Amino acid sequence: PPAGATDAGPKRRPLAGMRRTIARRMMESLQGSAQMTAFGRVDMSGSVRLRQALVEREAEFGVRVTYTDIVVKAVATVLSQMPLINASIVGDEILEWPDANVGIAVALEEGLIVPVVQKADKKTLVEIARERKRLVDAARNGGLTQSDLSGGTFSVSNFGSYGGDFETPILNPPQSAILGIGQIVDEPVVRDGAIVIRPQMMLSMTFDHRLIDGAEAGRFRARLKAYLEEPALQMAVLR
Repeated sequence: PPAGATDAGPKRRPLAGMRRTIARRMMESLQGSAQMTAFGRVDMSGSVRLRQALVEREAEFGVRVTYTDIVVKAVATVLSQMPLINASIVGDEILEWPDANVGIAVALEEGLIVPVVQKADKKTLVEIARERKRLVDAARNGGLTQSDLSGGTFSVSNFGSYGGDFETPILNPPQSAILGIGQIVDEPVVRDGAIVIRPQMMLSMTFDHRLIDGAEAGRFRARLKAYLEEPALQMAVLR
């Protein structure tokens, strides 16, 4: 027995409910795909300025835009350009989904749940913020519907919200990629030969190597990095 064990023994409770479902799906995810995680770093100065400007207009928009919203918008924009990332392997077929439906991981006391922002590539940043708030509130109040949880083609997990920098997120089947984002931290970097302080954020992208090669994942991260560092670039590709 472990050191310090008492005659009472361990407290026992069944693996049931949401935790049992999470355990099953995580094992299925790892056993059913060839998962690889790649990391990157983003200078969030441009995104910080964008969020500050939007927060100042919170009363007008009716919602406070978060960094998660900005990341979801940038992810959806890149997914609309790179259909292989927004795809799934189902049996012997590759299915490229017509919409970028981005799931957002929400931590509850019972476990993790991933409601979906449907057609995020067709929504403005403020529309994404409003939908994210609705979904998170519904998740915490037990009000999510099956449609809120269905149809995701990509997921975003913000482990920076609890102080994390980078981790290796696990795929949410049948999705072929998931992005983890860390906390934004002021760090010294070199710009134009000088050391300056800039807000930095780590990215962790796990992808199914059966479908997505490292080079394709690298192109995804490079485009995402460009849109997060210079949010105005997205205006050039919006339909």
